[in-house]
Amino acid sequence: MTSHLLVTFGALADVQYADCEDRPAHYNPLLCRYYRQALDHVDSAFCEWGKEGSVNFVLQLGDIIDGLNWNDASSHVAMKKTLAHFEKYAHIPTFHTVGNHELYNFSRRELTGLFWESLSQLDVPENVLSPPDGKTCSTSPLYYKFSPVKGIKCISLDCFEVSVIGYEPSHPRYVQAAEILYSHHGHYDFDGWDCDNFLHGRNKRFQTQNGAASQEQLDWLDKELGESDANGEKVILFGHVALCPGSVDDSCLMWNYQEVIDIFHRHSSVVLYLCGHAHKSGYAMDSHGIHYLVLAGIIETSPSEQAFMTISVYEDRMEVIGYGREHSRTLFLRPFTAAPLDSEETEALAEEISSRHSTMSIKVVV
Repeated sequence: MTSHLLVTFGALADVQYADCEDRPAHYNPLLCRYYRQALDHVDSAFCEWGKEGSVNFVLQLGDIIDGLNWNDASSHVAMKKTLAHFEKYAHIPTFHTVGNHELYNFSRRELTGLFWESLSQLDVPENVLSPPDGKTCSTSPLYYKFSPVKGIKCISLDCFEVSVIGYEPSHPRYVQAAEILYSHHGHYDFDGWDCDNFLHGRNKRFQTQNGAASQEQLDWLDKELGESDANGEKVILFGHVALCPGSVDDSCLMWNYQEVIDIFHRHSSVVLYLCGHAHKSGYAMDSHGIHYLVLAGIIETSPSEQAFMTISVYEDRMEVIGYGREHSRTLFLRPFTAAPLDSEETEALAEEISSRHSTMSIKVVV
């Protein structure tokens, strides 16, 4: 199979470092969280990417430190230590997206400063990274774009712009989110909101661990994708929370996921959305041939395993190499049109992907 290689990048999710002893995951006591060993996984991933020699950048998909750091006032120490592990590999720059655990530890303004300061330590040309129009690094929201090579645009979404975490209760975004949660739970108990015991189906997503994109962000996204359509770019999007039902459990979906997907479907440039949050691998392809990848959580990956991936984007496909808990896949790209695939096209593309995937084993690297 011959096709021009456009870019190769790495991805990992849910590092959730904390200087704590291992303990069972609160949502499943059969799973263990390896807090102190999490940064060893970061180094292991970069070691492999360094050997590959062709990785242009890395996407860190959120929850870079754990909320436990807030409990013992070690948030800044933990964040600095964790970011330093990424900054050691300045020649392979890492771009971060915001997760719920960052917002348990920091205000949004603090987090913006930390991420931009870390980017300044990396080998990122000034013309690559662009805050939204009219914004500077210090005033930028937590969504942004960058163009690593010609023909590729990457967009980080803020899945918690409308949320009850990272804001004071008086903030308009908090108030808006609180009303959304009240409408589904019938109360204003913060702790009770982060529970799906009384929610059903896709309503399980209305928890404090999730959030929504604002209308301002959606309008910005629509504009960016329109420009990419006109320029013939392929757009790779990433955020912490999942968008596509079927790729994750309903409890890990963004509140207004359908609004985001509707925007995707208006544009021919979108090829892939990556996220974490669910702590286990997932995959789906929607009716427009857009691919959705969910990465396993490093925090629940034992020291003897691995959990990261390398993705190479070609003109006609994406080759995914999964390490340890991640799968290797070939993801074929849809025709350059925003129109939905008909049933035969969808079935044919899904069959081709399934056929290729069935011949590829999971790659385990120790």
